[in-house]
Amino acid sequence: MGGFEGGTVTWAPTHMTYGYNNRSAMLRLPQSRFAIENRAADMCMNSYLALGLSAAAMTEGIVNKYDAGSPLNQDLYSMSTDEIERSGAQRLPRNLLEALEILRNDDLARTVLGDDIMNSYLTYKSDEWERYHQAITDWEVNEYLRLY
Repeated sequence: MGGFEGGTVTWAPTHMTYGYNNRSAMLRLPQSRFAIENRAADMCMNSYLALGLSAAAMTEGIVNKYDAGSPLNQDLYSMSTDEIERSGAQRLPRNLLEALEILRNDDLARTVLGDDIMNSYLTYKSDEWERYHQAITDWEVNEYLRLY
């Protein structure tokens, strides 16, 4: 069944796309009510940064008349890699390091946050990435210790 990750239905988005009742899309526009669901944001985020950057991105898109393309209303979990590539949907970062590299090169984010906040945030989150990789997780113990 689509949406299964390790036996759990997540419906977390994997690609930058939008759809109407598509829970696998990054942005979901439910047809039953006036709303925009940003499904890429999670509970660990800084809600002020997420809302501010989302509002800035939407404003830039409206002012510059960016074409959002057609909605993708298929379940991305059930689509093949080729089908996703043909749809034009770009992959979301898969981890914090990938996200930081994208953020580091994002001119809009730098304009919105300013150099001081942007650089401080990147430094803090890069340090978090390094600390994360110094820890041994339960998964690693369970996966590898049984082999040796």
